[in-house]
Amino acid sequence: MDYTQITADEQANMLGTVGVQSIDDLFEVIPPEIRYNDTLDLPPAMSELELQRGLQEMAGQNHGSHDMACFMGGGAYDHFYPVLIDQLISRGEYLTAYTPYQAEASQGSLQAFFEFQTQIARLTGLDLANASLYDGATAVAEAVLMSLGATRKSKVLVASTLHPDYRQVLKTYLSGHDAEIIELPAPQGRISAKAVTATLSDDTACLVIQSPNVYGLIEDWESYFAAAHEQGNVMTIAVFNPIACGLLKKPGECGADVAVGEGQPLGAPISLGGPYLGLFAAAEKFMRKMPGRLIGRTTDAQGRPCYCLTLQTREQHIRGAKATSNVCTNQGLLALRASMFITALGPQGLKDMAEQCYHKAHYLAERISQINGYSLKYEGPFFHEFVITCPKPASQIIKACQLKRILAGVDLAHPRMGGISGENDLLIAVTEKRTKHEMDALVEVLTEVTS
Repeated sequence: MDYTQITADEQANMLGTVGVQSIDDLFEVIPPEIRYNDTLDLPPAMSELELQRGLQEMAGQNHGSHDMACFMGGGAYDHFYPVLIDQLISRGEYLTAYTPYQAEASQGSLQAFFEFQTQIARLTGLDLANASLYDGATAVAEAVLMSLGATRKSKVLVASTLHPDYRQVLKTYLSGHDAEIIELPAPQGRISAKAVTATLSDDTACLVIQSPNVYGLIEDWESYFAAAHEQGNVMTIAVFNPIACGLLKKPGECGADVAVGEGQPLGAPISLGGPYLGLFAAAEKFMRKMPGRLIGRTTDAQGRPCYCLTLQTREQHIRGAKATSNVCTNQGLLALRASMFITALGPQGLKDMAEQCYHKAHYLAERISQINGYSLKYEGPFFHEFVITCPKPASQIIKACQLKRILAGVDLAHPRMGGISGENDLLIAVTEKRTKHEMDALVEVLTEVTS
């Protein structure tokens, strides 16, 4: 936001409007003993031209995905989105359209969220979706909470290949509940059907599996979810990548009762980690148990189409402790971005994007695995992420690549990723934005590091 200075007369008029004599009067409520009364250690005043030049020089020292080849992933991805999204979302009627508490008075917002729900339901192959949640991690946790309430059981089976951030948020959510989290092992990067069937029991509330998983590998949703349904009343929860749905089977087609995921790839920039939005879709039988807001379409007294906020009594601001969820809002602005993104690309555009991610990732994986000292850590199908075992610690590889203006990937041994793998393991993500020149440049740097 640009800063426009004010004159002394304008400052006096503003103070007079609020009924005080000076700026110091605004801070009378703060006890004098805790106020800072010395002179602030600030540099000399600058002209506007000098200030702009200084800020531009400081900003020029920042480097990231906007001016470096980005192969980082692990939950947030450097995807392309059309410029029209930024143009539309900056319009006042979109930018200020926060979730209203007199919802029916905002038909435009409700219609936009209704269309978003329709798009996510179609994307996941399930019956309905809500108007979004906070992010992918909280969407997973809310799905598990729903399973506990719907099944009245207490055991939660979670694949150890679920993103460590999601697992940590889930543990926090369930810390006050009578529930037990059981993690399914994945010694080869993916869980096995044998581990699933051996762990299922009459007290299992849900089975949570991410695919592509944290290592980028594609899990066998169909087999695992079929085993869960054979066990009985077990809710199957698929944690999905929305871009991968353009190429792979949809969660609903694989037997998922609920599909949750991170919506950042749908038109949201990386933005230092947020804000993002959580995607939540489910089978119709869970409609009255779903968390968050659900927009419905009906007709008014004159028979005209209109939209309303439905099933709101599930929320804590209406039902208090009896609510099925504490979520009482939605990520409206990010949901609008996602809806614009899906509309702009269309089904074929999403498929093309997914195919580019897939083929480029496999091209790079093959090139890197041919370098002496490097190898793919896991066998099996993957979408657009893969793990490379390097001849040196991944942290050193990443630093060497940064000197060549390449963000090489994610160090899986870093605490930020929960230390889920060895220090030499590097997670590399390839999106449609990466060019052959950038991928070949990464291969060249990796070769130089070993030599």
